[in-house]
Amino acid sequence: MLETFGFQLNTRMFYGVGYSRTLGEFIKEKGFGRILMLADEGCATKSEYFGEIKALIEKNAEIVFIELLRGTEEPDYDYLDAVTDKARGLGKLSAVIGIGGGSCLDIAKAVAVLLNNSGKGIEYRGFDKVKNPGVPMIAIPTTAGTGSEVTINAVFTDKNEMKKLGINGRYMNATFAVLDAEWTISCPTSVAVSSGMDAMTHALESYTCKQANSLTRLFSKEAFRILYENLPAIVDEPENREKRQKLLLGSYLAAAGLFNSGSGIAGAFSYPIGIHFKVPHGIGGAVFLTSVVEYNVSKGYRDYAELLDLVEYHSDYSVAQKNMRFVEIIRALSDKLGVPRYLDEWGITKDNVDDLARLMLPLQAAFDQNPVPFSAEADAPEMLKNHIRP
Repeated sequence: MLETFGFQLNTRMFYGVGYSRTLGEFIKEKGFGRILMLADEGCATKSEYFGEIKALIEKNAEIVFIELLRGTEEPDYDYLDAVTDKARGLGKLSAVIGIGGGSCLDIAKAVAVLLNNSGKGIEYRGFDKVKNPGVPMIAIPTTAGTGSEVTINAVFTDKNEMKKLGINGRYMNATFAVLDAEWTISCPTSVAVSSGMDAMTHALESYTCKQANSLTRLFSKEAFRILYENLPAIVDEPENREKRQKLLLGSYLAAAGLFNSGSGIAGAFSYPIGIHFKVPHGIGGAVFLTSVVEYNVSKGYRDYAELLDLVEYHSDYSVAQKNMRFVEIIRALSDKLGVPRYLDEWGITKDNVDDLARLMLPLQAAFDQNPVPFSAEADAPEMLKNHIRP
């Protein structure tokens, strides 16, 4: 049967250690006069590199700087509206620059759009509700993980419904992205691990999901290879800029595969435990990632063998043996990076796991993207209980 599929990449990406030092000339070339800069507080106040790049940009443009104070907390629509209202009061802006992790970049993308679309952010919740293109937006990730710099999504929490559903689709991509490892060196280890394993979750779930195709799988496979080979450097060689740069590329490729195909069980689990128990998004998926791989293998899924061959080649292994070995290497990677196996440090215990299981019931559509059947009613509670400390 011949494949039919669509694919899009709408962001122009620039790649290289120290590439941000060219931003001043780039902004001059583009004629960006008044720029709104949004940045994570830690980066804006503690990073010498931030000061250096800000000064280079200010030689060619006026920077109007709004500092984001939420740290690593994931944003909600009220916070988005508060930042947007400030931005709308600044007069005409020619571009928005976002410097930070995924939440910061999501806010920056949304603000860039809302500057040219009236109303509150939640009015655009869902898919393809944005009517007008936003102002040009430059995304500069300081973590290697979410891939917000390439996706057409910006995720926010609806506090009334206690659900995450972002502004997605048309015009929600960054116009430009700069992947520069200099920004990631000061990233705390815990955040780097959470982000890196978020990217690994993206790579594996976009590879396995039912909507994957031959093109998205090219992105997902290369993302997996790069991430698997370079993630250990977060703990072994934290100052290694070359490997940090490769992690940014792996994250980018994984996200490009993900938003053109789909996600899966681990990614879906991360949302309710993030909203209700404040589990960091990347860790939320990573906790379950090995369990999902093991579940799929136990149910007859065999395509992980192709991924194993990218990083370990065993000519004497059967396909089944390769898939079992793949479970082992993902578990070993998670353990090396210190990904918790249990959820008790966030207050998830045997006393409330049944309540959490009920929050998984509306996620069946997301679970249906998994390559083998997975039931929100029967399988999700069992997987959750595997991550409750005895």
